[in-house]
Amino acid sequence: MVILGVLAAVAVPRLGSSIDSSEEASEEAVIGNLRSALEVYAMEQVVNTSNKSYPSNPFSSLDDKSRVKLTGNTGDGGSPWGYDIVPNKIYHLRNDGSYADWTYNSSTGEIY
Repeated sequence: MVILGVLAAVAVPRLGSSIDSSEEASEEAVIGNLRSALEVYAMEQVVNTSNKSYPSNPFSSLDDKSRVKLTGNTGDGGSPWGYDIVPNKIYHLRNDGSYADWTYNSSTGEIY
């Protein structure tokens, strides 16, 4: 029993750390895909209007299926992913109830 207790004391924190790491990697993958979609959107704008521009809401650059899958709606305040236009923040509600956020610049298409 003592051995099981020691193993549990060592394994549980490592498992929590692994979950956090995988969630962060997943977030970075979503943000990377969003960056790519923004550039595709901007290039489409160049073709259509001869001006490179980005959407006011970064989730608008995604196809409907991807946007609904991430945000649960049209991209204006869904969960677990969403976008707040006033502070220009893309946010993700994590499994532990905390939020991760990134700033979106609609003039340059940058996410940081």
